[in-house]
Amino acid sequence: MTRIEWHATIDTTQRRARELVEGGDRRYDAVCADHQTAGRGRQGAQWLDAPGQSLLVSLILWDAPLPEPVGVVGVCAALATADALEAHYPDLPPVRLKYPNDLLLHGRKLGGVLAEVVEGVAVVGIGVNLAQGVFPPELAATAISVGQAGGRGAGERVSESERAALIAAISDHLRGLLTLWYDAPAQVHARWQARDDTVGRAYRVQDLPDQPIGVALQVRPDFQLALRLPSGETYNTYYASAV
Repeated sequence: MTRIEWHATIDTTQRRARELVEGGDRRYDAVCADHQTAGRGRQGAQWLDAPGQSLLVSLILWDAPLPEPVGVVGVCAALATADALEAHYPDLPPVRLKYPNDLLLHGRKLGGVLAEVVEGVAVVGIGVNLAQGVFPPELAATAISVGQAGGRGAGERVSESERAALIAAISDHLRGLLTLWYDAPAQVHARWQARDDTVGRAYRVQDLPDQPIGVALQVRPDFQLALRLPSGETYNTYYASAV
């Protein structure tokens, strides 16, 4: 059973989960909130949510061995979330993935993952748009919810029981994928490829001087991103952010 600490409002579930790990407090395996006042995504991007209409959770992977490279945690979390969503909402269209860990539907962002390591423990923040019927104008063209995609009712509050079921499923899928990475990493890569929506997108290369923008060629079996640089050469990296 996944032990969940619930909050009506919190700054970020990720901050609270880190606090639990740093304090050695093993009472909970996840922190979930109705609303975050300072939610964030990768590269410090702000995450906006409609109170009670999103899945906002940070999983604490107590005792789970860290993969090499550690970034595989985020990759597996994105896969696990996609698997859990499709199992829970059978009418949901296939969820696609954009490197390293964005969830997409119809080319728009459904959710995202932020994985960190705290004192040797993986803490995985997951945000998914579940029930929003509308988004603010600045997000309307780029965001989508499970409700808008026809997977569930839109515009209603998501119950704790619905979110708890999703959290438990994601956690189970994630732990299974991390085990699979040790035993058969090619199978994890194949599962990513089946959902991949990365090729052809522009990415900023963060570990090169001047951080050039390249075009994604493929997600390699080791989960480095292969990019074509402006010079025409191919560069493989774990350190790239979508433009």
